[in-house]
Amino acid sequence: MPLESPADRPAFDRALVVANPCAGNSRRRLDSAEALARVAPLGKAAQLGLTEAAGHATELAAEWAAQGHDLVVAVGGDGTVHEVAAGLMGTECAMAVLPSGSGDDFAAGVGCPTVARGLNAIARGQNVAVDVCELDDLIFVNSCGLFASGLVSGRAARYWRWLGSGRYSLAALRTLLSYQGQDVAWTFAVGAEISTVEGPILMAEICNGPLTGGGFRFAPDASLTDGLVDAALIKPLGALAGLKLLPAAAAGERLDHPALLVRQAREITFESAVPVAYHVDGEAAVLPAGRHRIRVRPEKLIVRMMPEA
Repeated sequence: MPLESPADRPAFDRALVVANPCAGNSRRRLDSAEALARVAPLGKAAQLGLTEAAGHATELAAEWAAQGHDLVVAVGGDGTVHEVAAGLMGTECAMAVLPSGSGDDFAAGVGCPTVARGLNAIARGQNVAVDVCELDDLIFVNSCGLFASGLVSGRAARYWRWLGSGRYSLAALRTLLSYQGQDVAWTFAVGAEISTVEGPILMAEICNGPLTGGGFRFAPDASLTDGLVDAALIKPLGALAGLKLLPAAAAGERLDHPALLVRQAREITFESAVPVAYHVDGEAAVLPAGRHRIRVRPEKLIVRMMPEA
């Protein structure tokens, strides 16, 4: 049943429900018409915006914000959230999330791991300004993964969607058996404080939110609102040791291992002599060799969430 807004305050004036009809798997996917039917009673007016191609959600969200409307509801996974956020960052229009993807890490990180919780946040939540980050000129709102993490995301994207978050565990298993990491030079900056790390790295997950890869907690203390990213660096540890850690990581447990180093920063630079596999919010590709920058952008993204998230 749809949740009701408080009688004295509609949850929004005009909402656009942006739905990706291909997100997630058939067991988890929220039908776009049902999403609209459940959101509409919570405010004054709502309409549906179906995405037709990559980048379309960004266009829909940006146009809605430019028209002065107050809410966009992202229905889909982290990829849909990523695109909607790109269209709304720096505007006064808020984003809400109804999870309907394979991993839904951002939704879980803002206290909306289920559709029911997402609807409750729309109806009774608060608008909170969260950080937006970037890798070079590529924005991300949840996490950016490098090296093995980028390889895992690329492999997971090619697996059957009905596996859900299990795609990431399977991809991680295959990657640990074949990838040894690469040498990287890092610089971490928080204000005037600078620190460096050099040497071989198996994987790096740069976390704005606490969850990544379908529930992995590499930096469980990461906060979406502290103006910092939490960089979780894992040094090469051998396939057997990695396989022993995988079940705990996949279960979302806090990892404690000497190969794991977590650093907070407002800006990070790293340099690699060879190309770097990466993902931003789960969307995978490859960076050229050379020097790259990760930073927290000055613009914020307004997100509708419950106060305890």
